[in-house]
Amino acid sequence: MAAQCLYCPQCHKKYSTHLRLFDTLYDFSKAAPENCPACGSARELHITLDFQLGVGDGDFKVVHAFLPDKLESWLGEDEEEVTLYPFLVVLQGAGESKQFCWMPYWHVVGKEARFGQHALCLEHSQFESLAAQAQQKMLVPA
Repeated sequence: MAAQCLYCPQCHKKYSTHLRLFDTLYDFSKAAPENCPACGSARELHITLDFQLGVGDGDFKVVHAFLPDKLESWLGEDEEEVTLYPFLVVLQGAGESKQFCWMPYWHVVGKEARFGQHALCLEHSQFESLAAQAQQKMLVPA
């Protein structure tokens, strides 16, 4: 389960997004949040995550949220279009410099976003290691 809010680091006010997490991350991937209505400073997106086993739980600042340039779609059951939204979300722990790469995804069927239950969260250096290994293998002909 995840909860999200917009936080102003200048005046320390929290604002509920009143949106589903999918919509919040989608909007964040397109543009920065609006400035704080109280003081005019830039606001940050914060999310609270619960990974069930205790590792990585807590409050995180969303540094970046990315979607692929091209989304994949197909016809699902009842001939409804299904679109996969795989996010790459860069998180930073409260008061830490360490960053994590969280990869939640949603299948959107019609207008309903269904959360992918096997979202992965890796420490940034682990993610970089995996990406570098994949990049190296992709460049070498089989």
